[in-house]
Amino acid sequence: MTPETLIAAPTFSLPSVAGPSLALADLHGDGPALLLFVSEECPTCSLTLRRLAPLVDGLTVAGMTVVAVFEDPPEVAARVARRTGFTGTVLSEPAPYEISRAYGLQSLPTAVLVNSEGRQSGRVVGWDAGGFEALLSVPVSDEAPERKPGCAAKNTYDAASLRALDGAGFDDAEEMFARGWTDGLPVIPPTSERVQAMLGGRDSDELLGEMAPAMARVTLERVAACAVLAGCRPEYFPVVVAAVQAALEPAFNVGGQAVTTQPVGQVVVVNGPVREAVGLNGSVGALGPGWRANMSIGRALRLVVSLTGGGFPGRLDRSTLGQPGKVGLCFAEDEEASPWEPLHVERGFDAGRSVVTVLGADAPLSVSDHRSTAPAELARVLGEAAAATWSPTWWPLGGTSLFVICPEHARSFAQWGWSKQRLRAELFEAVRRPAAELRWGETTPLVGAAPDDQPVGKWSSPDDILIVVAGGEAGRFSAVCGPCLGMDATAISKEVPWTT
Repeated sequence: MTPETLIAAPTFSLPSVAGPSLALADLHGDGPALLLFVSEECPTCSLTLRRLAPLVDGLTVAGMTVVAVFEDPPEVAARVARRTGFTGTVLSEPAPYEISRAYGLQSLPTAVLVNSEGRQSGRVVGWDAGGFEALLSVPVSDEAPERKPGCAAKNTYDAASLRALDGAGFDDAEEMFARGWTDGLPVIPPTSERVQAMLGGRDSDELLGEMAPAMARVTLERVAACAVLAGCRPEYFPVVVAAVQAALEPAFNVGGQAVTTQPVGQVVVVNGPVREAVGLNGSVGALGPGWRANMSIGRALRLVVSLTGGGFPGRLDRSTLGQPGKVGLCFAEDEEASPWEPLHVERGFDAGRSVVTVLGADAPLSVSDHRSTAPAELARVLGEAAAATWSPTWWPLGGTSLFVICPEHARSFAQWGWSKQRLRAELFEAVRRPAAELRWGETTPLVGAAPDDQPVGKWSSPDDILIVVAGGEAGRFSAVCGPCLGMDATAISKEVPWTT
């Protein structure tokens, strides 16, 4: 077939995700153009874009323009292009997809080669490695599968289906569940506009690190998307970022926490001026529901762990029972109600700084004491409650316990003249048993090897005890969160990176 007998390629002008609309003549110019008709919903389209992405630069140098024409909105097209590594020109065709119909598309992906005269000189339907090699005259990946059919082109949909695609009768919440973008509760769809508002002009591609177990790239954009899903306001975002940065530290071992059979979740404690700036609660019901900042910040971190890091319950997350804290647990220390230095000051930060401390922990265990009349007695009550965490015979724990001391208990200790350091030391000393009393059930090698009368403590060191003050002014209920064990998971503190 001579060039003159080739079928003319239908002309068009379509929006570009990188600038003004482009016409067909702008694309083929003095050389050929490869039009890849694709859509987000089609896995074979993503496969094709990924397989051809390494060839784009070489084809461009050779004078060919490589174009992906998406049957999707521009923001969707841009996201899929980034995800697949496709660096060619990206166009967006709106409904009712007349250009796709003009090219006679029945399924996606379809590749159409247009020569410099604007005529169609070849076509490949679906993923076909051999077909693309013949069409482009360059080697193409031989990775399996070599051939894979695609999906129906949207121009073939009936009117009712197109209305659904355009949002008529579309249920955003159900769509998020269908995509697997939830933790079992409804989420806010992370539209491009919402994610950009969350980013607040910051570089979306800034890399914070890789999150185990999937070793996925954690960019600011991914964190912002999870913050949107969780229901965060943009002013919460710096706190979320600090929490994610803490979780990404190797010493935190988020990969181990994400896949263990333990019920470990991530607890976020916030100190400093940012507490008031974003409305974090450290008072009545601090560990429970009712405050958007608390709930959504803790949830955002968990969504990064599960959706980006791959630690999703029932998949890589093999937690036997789980716990409500795996949905998200974030609270502020009530520094104003505390008689002691706040947690972040203890950990080396200036009092005026905003700091997030993240640790892997079990669910909070409530501890009631309304009757103790001496500090040692109250300390023993709190310590004995902690003695049951993890296992009543696993001594020492070998991990960090978090005590959340209510204001009434904290005031009592202060009136008795006890500092936080004194309380920590007394908690450590109060919970000791002779090794012989611990040789039943699940126990430690240390207990097994110790003389019967050797005292064994619940903790290896007083440094394994963290103490913060939070809760309502009334009620003598404190709490202790047991540790995450067996993976050297360390509590990590990070300064909030930006002012809100």
